[in-house]
Amino acid sequence: MFVKNILMGKARGAGVVTISPDASISEAAKLLATHRIGALIATHADGAIAGILSERDIVRGLAAQENVCTTARVQDLMTATVLTCHEDDTLDSLMMTMTGRRIRHLPVVDSDNHLIGIVTIGDVVKSRLDQADMEVDNLRHYVVASR
Repeated sequence: MFVKNILMGKARGAGVVTISPDASISEAAKLLATHRIGALIATHADGAIAGILSERDIVRGLAAQENVCTTARVQDLMTATVLTCHEDDTLDSLMMTMTGRRIRHLPVVDSDNHLIGIVTIGDVVKSRLDQADMEVDNLRHYVVASR
C-alpha cells in the first residue's frame, strides 16, 4: 500500500489545515480544536512548509512558560525541520519513519515539494488493519472454495 491510497481513503480527503508561522499560539489552539486535529502545518505565504506545530508542542511550551498562549507565536514552538513523505512511499516506510522518529504526523509533498496532504499515525494504523482484514477475508474464501 502507498501513501496515495491512504490519502484517497481519508474521510476528509487530503486537505491540510495550515497556519502562518507569525500567528499566535492562541489562534493555533483554536484551529486545532475547531478541526479536531492534532497538528498544523505552518506555511509561508508562498505555500512552502515552514514547520509543524502539534498539541504536544503547545503543552511543552506551556510547561516551560505559563503565559506562552498569550505571548508566543507559532514559529516559537513549531518544529522547523519537518520530515515529509511522498505519494509513492509505502506504508511500511511510513511506519518505520513514524515509529523510529516518534512522530504522529507526516506532511505529504509532491515532486516540487508542494504540500498536498498529511498522513497521521491513525491513518497508517487504519490502513494496516484494513489490509489485514482483506487478507483474512481472502484466506477464508480460499479455504471455503477448496472444500
